[in-house]
Amino acid sequence: MGTPLEINISSAVSFENKVAGHDGVLQDPSGVVVIKPASQFEIEFYESLMLHPVLASVAPKFYGVLELSEDMTTTDASGEVHRTTGAERAVVIENITAGFTKPSVIDVKLGRQLWDEQASIEKRKRLDDVAAKTTSGSLAMRIAGMKTWDQDKEDYVAYDKYYGRNFDSKTVHQGIDTYIIKALGTDRRKEVIRRIITGISQIAEALEKEESRMYSASILAVYESDVQAFDEALKEELERPKKVNDEYDEQLEEEFEVLESETVEVNGQIVEQVSIAGAGHINVDEDEDEDERPVCRVNLIDFAHATWTPGEGKDENALEGVYNLQRLFEELLSAL
Repeated sequence: MGTPLEINISSAVSFENKVAGHDGVLQDPSGVVVIKPASQFEIEFYESLMLHPVLASVAPKFYGVLELSEDMTTTDASGEVHRTTGAERAVVIENITAGFTKPSVIDVKLGRQLWDEQASIEKRKRLDDVAAKTTSGSLAMRIAGMKTWDQDKEDYVAYDKYYGRNFDSKTVHQGIDTYIIKALGTDRRKEVIRRIITGISQIAEALEKEESRMYSASILAVYESDVQAFDEALKEELERPKKVNDEYDEQLEEEFEVLESETVEVNGQIVEQVSIAGAGHINVDEDEDEDERPVCRVNLIDFAHATWTPGEGKDENALEGVYNLQRLFEELLSAL
């Protein structure tokens, strides 16, 4: 085990690399973990991942739960106030964008059907209408948001959910191409695409082995878009000795115990901080990986409407989107 990381919830800030989803997501000051408001349904799914290590291996690492006030407000860097009502608890999960110098991020929502069985008739109709008008209906996947680094302007270019809704099955490849920035050069672009394809393939294999339904889940891909940092990370990776990393498997077997709680203030909001797996600490292995800069990461995220469905077979709804997304990246790689 590495040195435990203490969550300093009182100085948590808005998650800076969010490209889709709901407001109210925080990150701790170190940037190692994300604090995401979650329903009891989603919390129980994260807690059950320890029983499904294959799927857990393609999801963000889960560290525990924090209690929140019912009415949660956060203030982002621009001073804009975001409010999330009804959130009582939050999951503490791995920040997939941590360690990158200039992360370029894409969120791709999976499935033709985007609602679960608990959704109201009105919500089902609204989401079905969105799917019918977008690539969710034609390809079972849709670009929900992305952020890329513009090296000339030295700033990020953000693409919101409406960007992805403008594509159809014949034009969506343009969005995939835009995500892998040209400034990297052909060889680096190919390396990123190959790694993303591998990550998507691993997600497909995990979903094929599980009986689950991942309504409205997403694939989140992140790569290093700073050329110097990319080359250094790749060089360091090639020089590192191969190792077997079984620590996460051991962590999945641990039972998180909620201990004493403490009321603190986060961005003007009253939050009840709950100690997890130790007195106010969350165990994150900083010692082993703190100097290892990532090149690319791909994970399955967003389990607010995910559930296990034993006896009902694999999730064809989500898998169709995974397969189509993999195909789009393979086509882009072939075109380079």
